[in-house]
Amino acid sequence: AYQSSRAEINEILKDESRGASSFRIGRLSRGLVIFEIALSCGLLVASGLMVRSVMKLRDLDPGVATQNVFTARVGFPATSTDTAAQTRFFDDLAQQVAAIPGVEGVSLSSELPAVGSGGAPVEIEGKSYATERDYPFTESLVVNPGFFTTFKVKAVQGRPFTTDDRAGGIPVAIVNQSFVRKFLDSGNPIGRRFRLGGAGSREPWRTVVGVIPDIFTGNTGNPRDAGVLLPLAQNPVPDLSVAVRAPNAMSLTPQVRAVAASVNRDIPIYGVDSMAAAVARNVWQVRVFGGLFMAFGGAALLLAAIGLYAVMAFSVSRRSREVGIRIALGARTAHVLGLVFRQGIMQLGVGLTLGMGLAVLLSQLVAGVLFDVQPRDPATFGAVVAVLVGAGLLACYIPARR
Repeated sequence: AYQSSRAEINEILKDESRGASSFRIGRLSRGLVIFEIALSCGLLVASGLMVRSVMKLRDLDPGVATQNVFTARVGFPATSTDTAAQTRFFDDLAQQVAAIPGVEGVSLSSELPAVGSGGAPVEIEGKSYATERDYPFTESLVVNPGFFTTFKVKAVQGRPFTTDDRAGGIPVAIVNQSFVRKFLDSGNPIGRRFRLGGAGSREPWRTVVGVIPDIFTGNTGNPRDAGVLLPLAQNPVPDLSVAVRAPNAMSLTPQVRAVAASVNRDIPIYGVDSMAAAVARNVWQVRVFGGLFMAFGGAALLLAAIGLYAVMAFSVSRRSREVGIRIALGARTAHVLGLVFRQGIMQLGVGLTLGMGLAVLLSQLVAGVLFDVQPRDPATFGAVVAVLVGAGLLACYIPARR
């Protein structure tokens, strides 16, 4: 009877619907639920991207040994131009710190690896570049020979720097595996030459003498970029990071300070910290934003589910007479469930459509703090849609089933 008399049933229900506004949920309520779903979708996508970033950070291999390493900053004023005096100071500092009992290695570098680095355009010998924009970019770090022992970095091809790589000698460099892959066509890099700087550069041509594994650049947006190491003796820097490897590295702080003061009392050591803490501090924003977006995304999901449930429950409670008439005229359980689900799915579909647009916008805004995750990661977007659809269907099913 129900299947064959649909028109008659609709006529019976028309008067009921016209006379009772309770059969309709106001546009404001529906609009609010759609807004909640859209907001939840956007925040959950941003939250998912941040969660994936935090998970990748947890498993991050910085490419250098970070445990049992003391770090500090030491350097001359920016107005100092006496390169010879700077070189003597750093040489004496490294030698005397290395003589402290228990010290296994002393590194001097322009920046701490896995924390920061410099960078410049690079020109590969034998390749031509039409415009300034065509010159590729590489990270760069100036280090002394002790860098490799202190941070346990081993050359996979060629050799590390030695004391023979001195000022006045053949300019040399060590590149990482990304540099070889991107700029040297994955060929044999030993003996190849490059120079830093764009068109018209006056930098010397440097010969590649070794290749090392990729080291985390400290840049969360591009963690495994092409990079080069330059020998400190051939590239004097007035301000350096000192790193000391020892079993209880941080306990050496007073002794390292005393050594620096004995070499030159006017050049203090500052910014003392452990290497592990320095690396963790460098990516603090990913963890902080990850936690915030997780909280906001969870709250938005809860509010959207509660809002959709409340609207559907209100609708069902006010449509009980209509449902009674439909059942009396032969409607089966599936028909009643479908009646309620259609309203909820419509709101869910509109909310998800708007939410995807918001999610794309938010993903671009948080791109700067993502770590090794693409802003439009398909897995994250798909997981969020699945979670919202599941929560929405559950919110519809409970009042529909009742």
